[in-house]
Amino acid sequence: MILRALVLRPILREPLRTTLTILGIAVGVAVVVAIALSNQSALRAFSESVDAVAGRANYQIVSDVAFSEDVLRALQPFWPRGVRFAPVIDAEGIVEPSLQPIRLLGVDLLSDLHFRDYRYASVVTSGKESAATYLSLFGNDSVVVPATFAHDHGLHLGSPLILNIHGVRRTMIVRGLLEARGPATAFNGAIVIADIAVVQAAFGLEGKLTRIDLIVNDESLIPSIQRIVPPSARLERPSRRNERVEKMLRAFRVNLFALAGVALLVGMFLVYNTVLISILRRGKDVGVLKTLGTSATQVFAAFLIEGLVFGAVGSVAGIALGRGLAWVILRLIGRTINALYINSTPEAIELTPGIVAAGIAVGTILSLLSAIQPSIEAAQLRPSLLLSGTVWRRQPRRQDQTQASSPHRTQILVAIVCFVIAVLLSRLPAWNGIAVAGYVAVLFVVAGFSALAALIVTGASRLLRAPYRAAFGIVGELASASIPASLRRTSIASAALSLAIGMMVAVALMVGSFRETVRVWVDQTVSSDLWLRPAKGLSNADSALFPNAISADLARIPFIAAFDRARGRGVLYDDDRVLLASGDFAVAARFGDLPMIAPSKQSEALLNAIARNGVVVSESFSLKYNKGVGDDIALTTIHGRRSFPITGVYRDYSNDRGVVAMDRSLFIRSFDDDAISTVVIYLKPGIDRDTARRSLEATLGPKYHAFAVTNGEIRGEVMKIFDQTFLITYALLAVAIVVAVLGVINTLAALILERKRELALLRVLGMTVAQVRRMLVLESSVLGLTSTAAGLAMGYVLSWILIYVINKQSFGWTIAFHTPVRLIVTSLAVTFVASLVAGLVPSRLARRIDLAMAMKAE
Repeated sequence: MILRALVLRPILREPLRTTLTILGIAVGVAVVVAIALSNQSALRAFSESVDAVAGRANYQIVSDVAFSEDVLRALQPFWPRGVRFAPVIDAEGIVEPSLQPIRLLGVDLLSDLHFRDYRYASVVTSGKESAATYLSLFGNDSVVVPATFAHDHGLHLGSPLILNIHGVRRTMIVRGLLEARGPATAFNGAIVIADIAVVQAAFGLEGKLTRIDLIVNDESLIPSIQRIVPPSARLERPSRRNERVEKMLRAFRVNLFALAGVALLVGMFLVYNTVLISILRRGKDVGVLKTLGTSATQVFAAFLIEGLVFGAVGSVAGIALGRGLAWVILRLIGRTINALYINSTPEAIELTPGIVAAGIAVGTILSLLSAIQPSIEAAQLRPSLLLSGTVWRRQPRRQDQTQASSPHRTQILVAIVCFVIAVLLSRLPAWNGIAVAGYVAVLFVVAGFSALAALIVTGASRLLRAPYRAAFGIVGELASASIPASLRRTSIASAALSLAIGMMVAVALMVGSFRETVRVWVDQTVSSDLWLRPAKGLSNADSALFPNAISADLARIPFIAAFDRARGRGVLYDDDRVLLASGDFAVAARFGDLPMIAPSKQSEALLNAIARNGVVVSESFSLKYNKGVGDDIALTTIHGRRSFPITGVYRDYSNDRGVVAMDRSLFIRSFDDDAISTVVIYLKPGIDRDTARRSLEATLGPKYHAFAVTNGEIRGEVMKIFDQTFLITYALLAVAIVVAVLGVINTLAALILERKRELALLRVLGMTVAQVRRMLVLESSVLGLTSTAAGLAMGYVLSWILIYVINKQSFGWTIAFHTPVRLIVTSLAVTFVASLVAGLVPSRLARRIDLAMAMKAE
């Protein structure tokens, strides 16, 4: 009966308030669920591709460079002991002329059924039903493709397919189609399968393997197998690759969840105000029930259950909304993941029980916590005060006036303690690659500003009282005076809106500073005249390659002063995936402009690296592994583990994994890889870039499928990727602002319910409905101005932590501070106008006040 009277009936009787509350909770939950779903989808796409290609193998001998197939002979003695092994060539490339990234899988088609599940939909036949039917699959130009890939690209049995693998172009013939099962599902079907001997002969890999798949049922054999693994390779489980990718994405994923947490934290204020309004509306009902014998515990439980109901329903709605939102986020983070981490096409969104449980838990627990304080307040009040309706206005007002006239020292002390702790936490190092202390420092800064919310509101109201009276008369003075009079309510709304604005300003400062830093870095590093690439864009740099033969052709072109041949590949360092880059250091030292940290001159670092067979490393690598000039790093080469001295540290914002760069000649000797991903071209003085561009494409295009792009186009592409990366950041903060504005609406609605007698008295004394509406809008403007000022101050403090602590510990990048004035001013103006308009919504409640009933109680 108590639940029906205090919870169920009012929820059904007030659909607008119920909807707003559920929406506020749903939005916060939706963001968390959407991020979890999108991250899961992107990771699952890569994981399932690895598993499909690995098949039933539980171990693999893998290497960052091709190794000799002589290892197969060393594995022969293990065959009688139940060990099964299969040679594999797993290489990335592109399909021409579409330039789509493709995965080439070379396997022994006769023995590979032990490892992978193939189902041929159709094959070229000789017209006779015999074993010879399948011999065409072993032709020196034969490949098998998934039926879905063939359909999407208009391929049929017998169709030619041009592959560019490690810079070697070959025209292959489709002689088999695979059903969408097993390996055919890897990388969304963008895979080509051929006999390993065909791949070795066609792409210059005779006698080489990239991997050996193993099925080992007896774990005691692992040490013996480990002893025959070549120095350039390693023995590991296939799942280890997935773990490394997940580790790479961890900092990126944590940052997204931290932003989602802002929306949830602001949503807690909304739930608090909503439950408070419920109690205000039903004060007399609670008084009657208490008079009839209802205990304080039962009242407390009833309103707590209301918060729980709102949380549960809002969570379910948020999960549904989050599934739809995940599609949008997936498109945004998918581009970022492909540009910065791995080539992975996100799969279909799958709502798992774990994500559903997490979404419901987040929404219900936070709603429950938000409902505790107002529920306690309702349970402790005496029935006589509830029935008279005076307690909600008068008792808090006396407390609030005391606070307004004499700021409580405890609040200032709490704020100081929070700020000091935040400073101390900001000096702590990262934990397991995550800036845990930095995130906790953010929470303490937020807590410090929240503790000062009441004092900030009081001070702002005093400052605005005179100008409001001058501009709007007695209505303006009443508006500025009423905010501190209900300080307990208004300070909470101000804190919520300040938090949302503060995070918006902080992230705007961080992104603006980062963008300006990257722009300056790109302008400095992209100083060449032209870039020659085997594919358009930057997202397929690891797949599209030139053969080294292009070097001779470039050397014969008269208008080229010099060219720098770049090549990058992923390698393992300290069980993490880093980028190993190479280039012509002598050319870079003469023509380039590498932003150095140590030493100050790039020529010193690069020429020293040539002389000492050393490397230069990026700032992110240096910070992540605590390595600097003079230290050595060990990398696995074709000759085994080799140490390379570090001769320089430079700034790099291309990825957060860390970059190790070495001279091209050393790279070829160490990794037997002379392919080229990009050629950086410097023209002779007086040569027109556009003319040179057209000439290069006409000369090298037909032979190498080469595209020449200007440095301006490269800079534009880099900044485009940057803007796509941070688009989701602004979207999440916009959500937090929306939730905070809903909190302002709820707060003003609560104030109207508390001030029924006051508003009725003002109406009786001659104030019109329009003046009441104007007063409420002005009250909203006071909250908006207060929150904007506090949020701006909070934003600058938080931006310092984001830029110099969290960003540096998570990604290893040093960012120069820059204020995007236009972006911040526009954002603050929009937020202030939204809070101003928010005052119009609850003003409708003031029109419905029964003047006679209110004055009778007075």
